[in-house]
Amino acid sequence: MKLLTAIQKAIPEKKNLDSAHLKLLYSNLHPETREEVIYRRNGKSVDRIIEFDVNTNSRIKTTHYDYFNDKKIRSIDEFDRKTGKKLRTINYVLYKSIDEFDPETGKKLRTINFNVKDENKISSIQEYDLETGKIVTISIYKSDGRTVSIIKRIDPVTEKVTNWVNNSNTKVKPAELSKPSVNTRCYDNIKVMDDKDKESIAQLIDNLYRNNLKFENI
Repeated sequence: MKLLTAIQKAIPEKKNLDSAHLKLLYSNLHPETREEVIYRRNGKSVDRIIEFDVNTNSRIKTTHYDYFNDKKIRSIDEFDRKTGKKLRTINYVLYKSIDEFDPETGKKLRTINFNVKDENKISSIQEYDLETGKIVTISIYKSDGRTVSIIKRIDPVTEKVTNWVNNSNTKVKPAELSKPSVNTRCYDNIKVMDDKDKESIAQLIDNLYRNNLKFENI
């Protein structure tokens, strides 16, 4: 982030900014990629950094930063270098989770949720039906983050549990834990916010920054 800090200091502060986000292109340390830094409407804090392959011009990674602390990563999207299609998303809000996507359809394949206290330990894995997008399998892990405790299978149409297996003696091989294609969101009742709602929240926060509005006055 030292480079980002230097860039921010070099840009003159403006009180009135138009609705378009301030964009800045610069060369990365790796000659085969370039990065685009997108600031929030306040012109100071970084919203996200997009990395492109210079040969294909395909997006290969987008790093999203926290609304109130642009040194804290909120999530990372990773894309196929050739096609530019999303492969997985690593989330760091509340707890670490990884969403893995089908490169052909763009639909979610599975989600891996990690332990709140130890991000190296898996707490659960959710697998999705490609046609309906509904969860069809939930694997719950013991506190060691490696041993499968319960496997629950769900009908994607009725959303009712069809099978419940106690696999207390089943362990996951280390090689399976290192696979890059795993997705998770830990709690079944939590619904993921769609892009429209995320953009609305981002606009609200940008307006608060722009108007110097203090939260205690709301």
